[in-house]
Amino acid sequence: MTDERPIPRPPSKPEPDECCQRGCSPCIFDYYWDALDRWKTLVEARGHDPEAVLRARGEG
Repeated sequence: MTDERPIPRPPSKPEPDECCQRGCSPCIFDYYWDALDRWKTLVEARGHDPEAVLRARGEG
């Protein structure tokens, strides 16, 4: 059963130049991938396919 509440927007992927390239841990991209995983978990919990949602939004 799908949850009909609106699906929140996925996190915005940082631009390559937003990374300082110093090997930070965590890197800005680590934060992005963690946020994307949490978003996908939420979308799946609401009964939707995260990849299909991203494709429908032109982000996948």
